[in-house]
Amino acid sequence: MIVIVNNGKGAEEISRSIRMKNAIADPKKLPDNASAYILSDGTMNRDAQKNTQKLVDSGRPLLGIGLGAAYLAAAFGASVTETKPARQERVSLKKPCPLLLDMKRMFVVMKDSRYAINEAPENFAVMASSAKYPFEVIMDLQQPFFGVAFNPELGGDGRTVLINFERFVEVWGKYHK
Repeated sequence: MIVIVNNGKGAEEISRSIRMKNAIADPKKLPDNASAYILSDGTMNRDAQKNTQKLVDSGRPLLGIGLGAAYLAAAFGASVTETKPARQERVSLKKPCPLLLDMKRMFVVMKDSRYAINEAPENFAVMASSAKYPFEVIMDLQQPFFGVAFNPELGGDGRTVLINFERFVEVWGKYHK
């Protein structure tokens, strides 16, 4: 089961966009029986940000979306700033990544997040970027952690990211029980 951590924005849309069994949870009441986690976008909350460390410590696959990606990066020491959302962004694929399978070299995503990381944390690689933001998709090189600055639940080519994360979770589950 994928647990969608509701940080205030997009959790319902994410839940409807994935076919795998899922549940929406409050950031302060996270179940331990998840096979993976998705951190939704929302508004900055220090308590929710602290709980992200528990998810990181679990070692289970984790996808941070918008603010969720900022929380993930902050758990590894990156600083986060508030920004103005772009609405639509052309993103360029830089390196192969499980989240970006079947994506074109240039793809269009919807963006409604107000938060951005200032630098990729150590052990994270930039997998895709845009002209306005260099960290559109980041991936931990040692653990199953991913962050996207855009909102795949809003449509565009971003929906493929959610499908690919599900596939990743299924494969991960077969080999990491």
